[in-house]
Amino acid sequence: MLLVSAGIFALIGNILHRQAINNMVISHLYTIVEYICWSFIYMRLFDNKLVKKLIVSSIFLVITFSIINIFLWQPLDVYNSYSKTVESAFLLCFAIGWFYKIFVDQSIRRLETHPVFWINAAVLIYFSGAFLLFVTNNFLLEIPLIEYFEAWALHGIFIMIHYLFISIGLWLLKHKKELR
Repeated sequence: MLLVSAGIFALIGNILHRQAINNMVISHLYTIVEYICWSFIYMRLFDNKLVKKLIVSSIFLVITFSIINIFLWQPLDVYNSYSKTVESAFLLCFAIGWFYKIFVDQSIRRLETHPVFWINAAVLIYFSGAFLLFVTNNFLLEIPLIEYFEAWALHGIFIMIHYLFISIGLWLLKHKKELR
């Protein structure tokens, strides 16, 4: 579902861009959809009921913050770096939490062959880089244009690693029946 929605939102954003229509509304919507999808994935990965309740609560927090952000700071025609920063921070916590759970439980013998390891690593790598980029987005607007584009080129590298690791995880998932 996550990858399908990412593709659909990218396609719509590209169509709007080609028609010279501001496509920032797509970013606002996709942030919420992406966060909900990742949250549901992480709810399946944790057995602890308290953690599951925290994840559900975080969904409401991120959606509420995103809506407030639209009305107070970054309207639909502006890049939503504040909402993306909050999303990234929560997803980093989930990714670190899953790694902590796995290292404490020691339930996975060969981590590199486990599909969720790769998918979780994708979240950790992409959202840590994205967090730094989104949190400094307003500062980046003040630097020379070439340096601005270099910073966003790093984002492109992080997203390629993100999808590469997810692909590895999905490929391994095809050969395994487990999700934990």
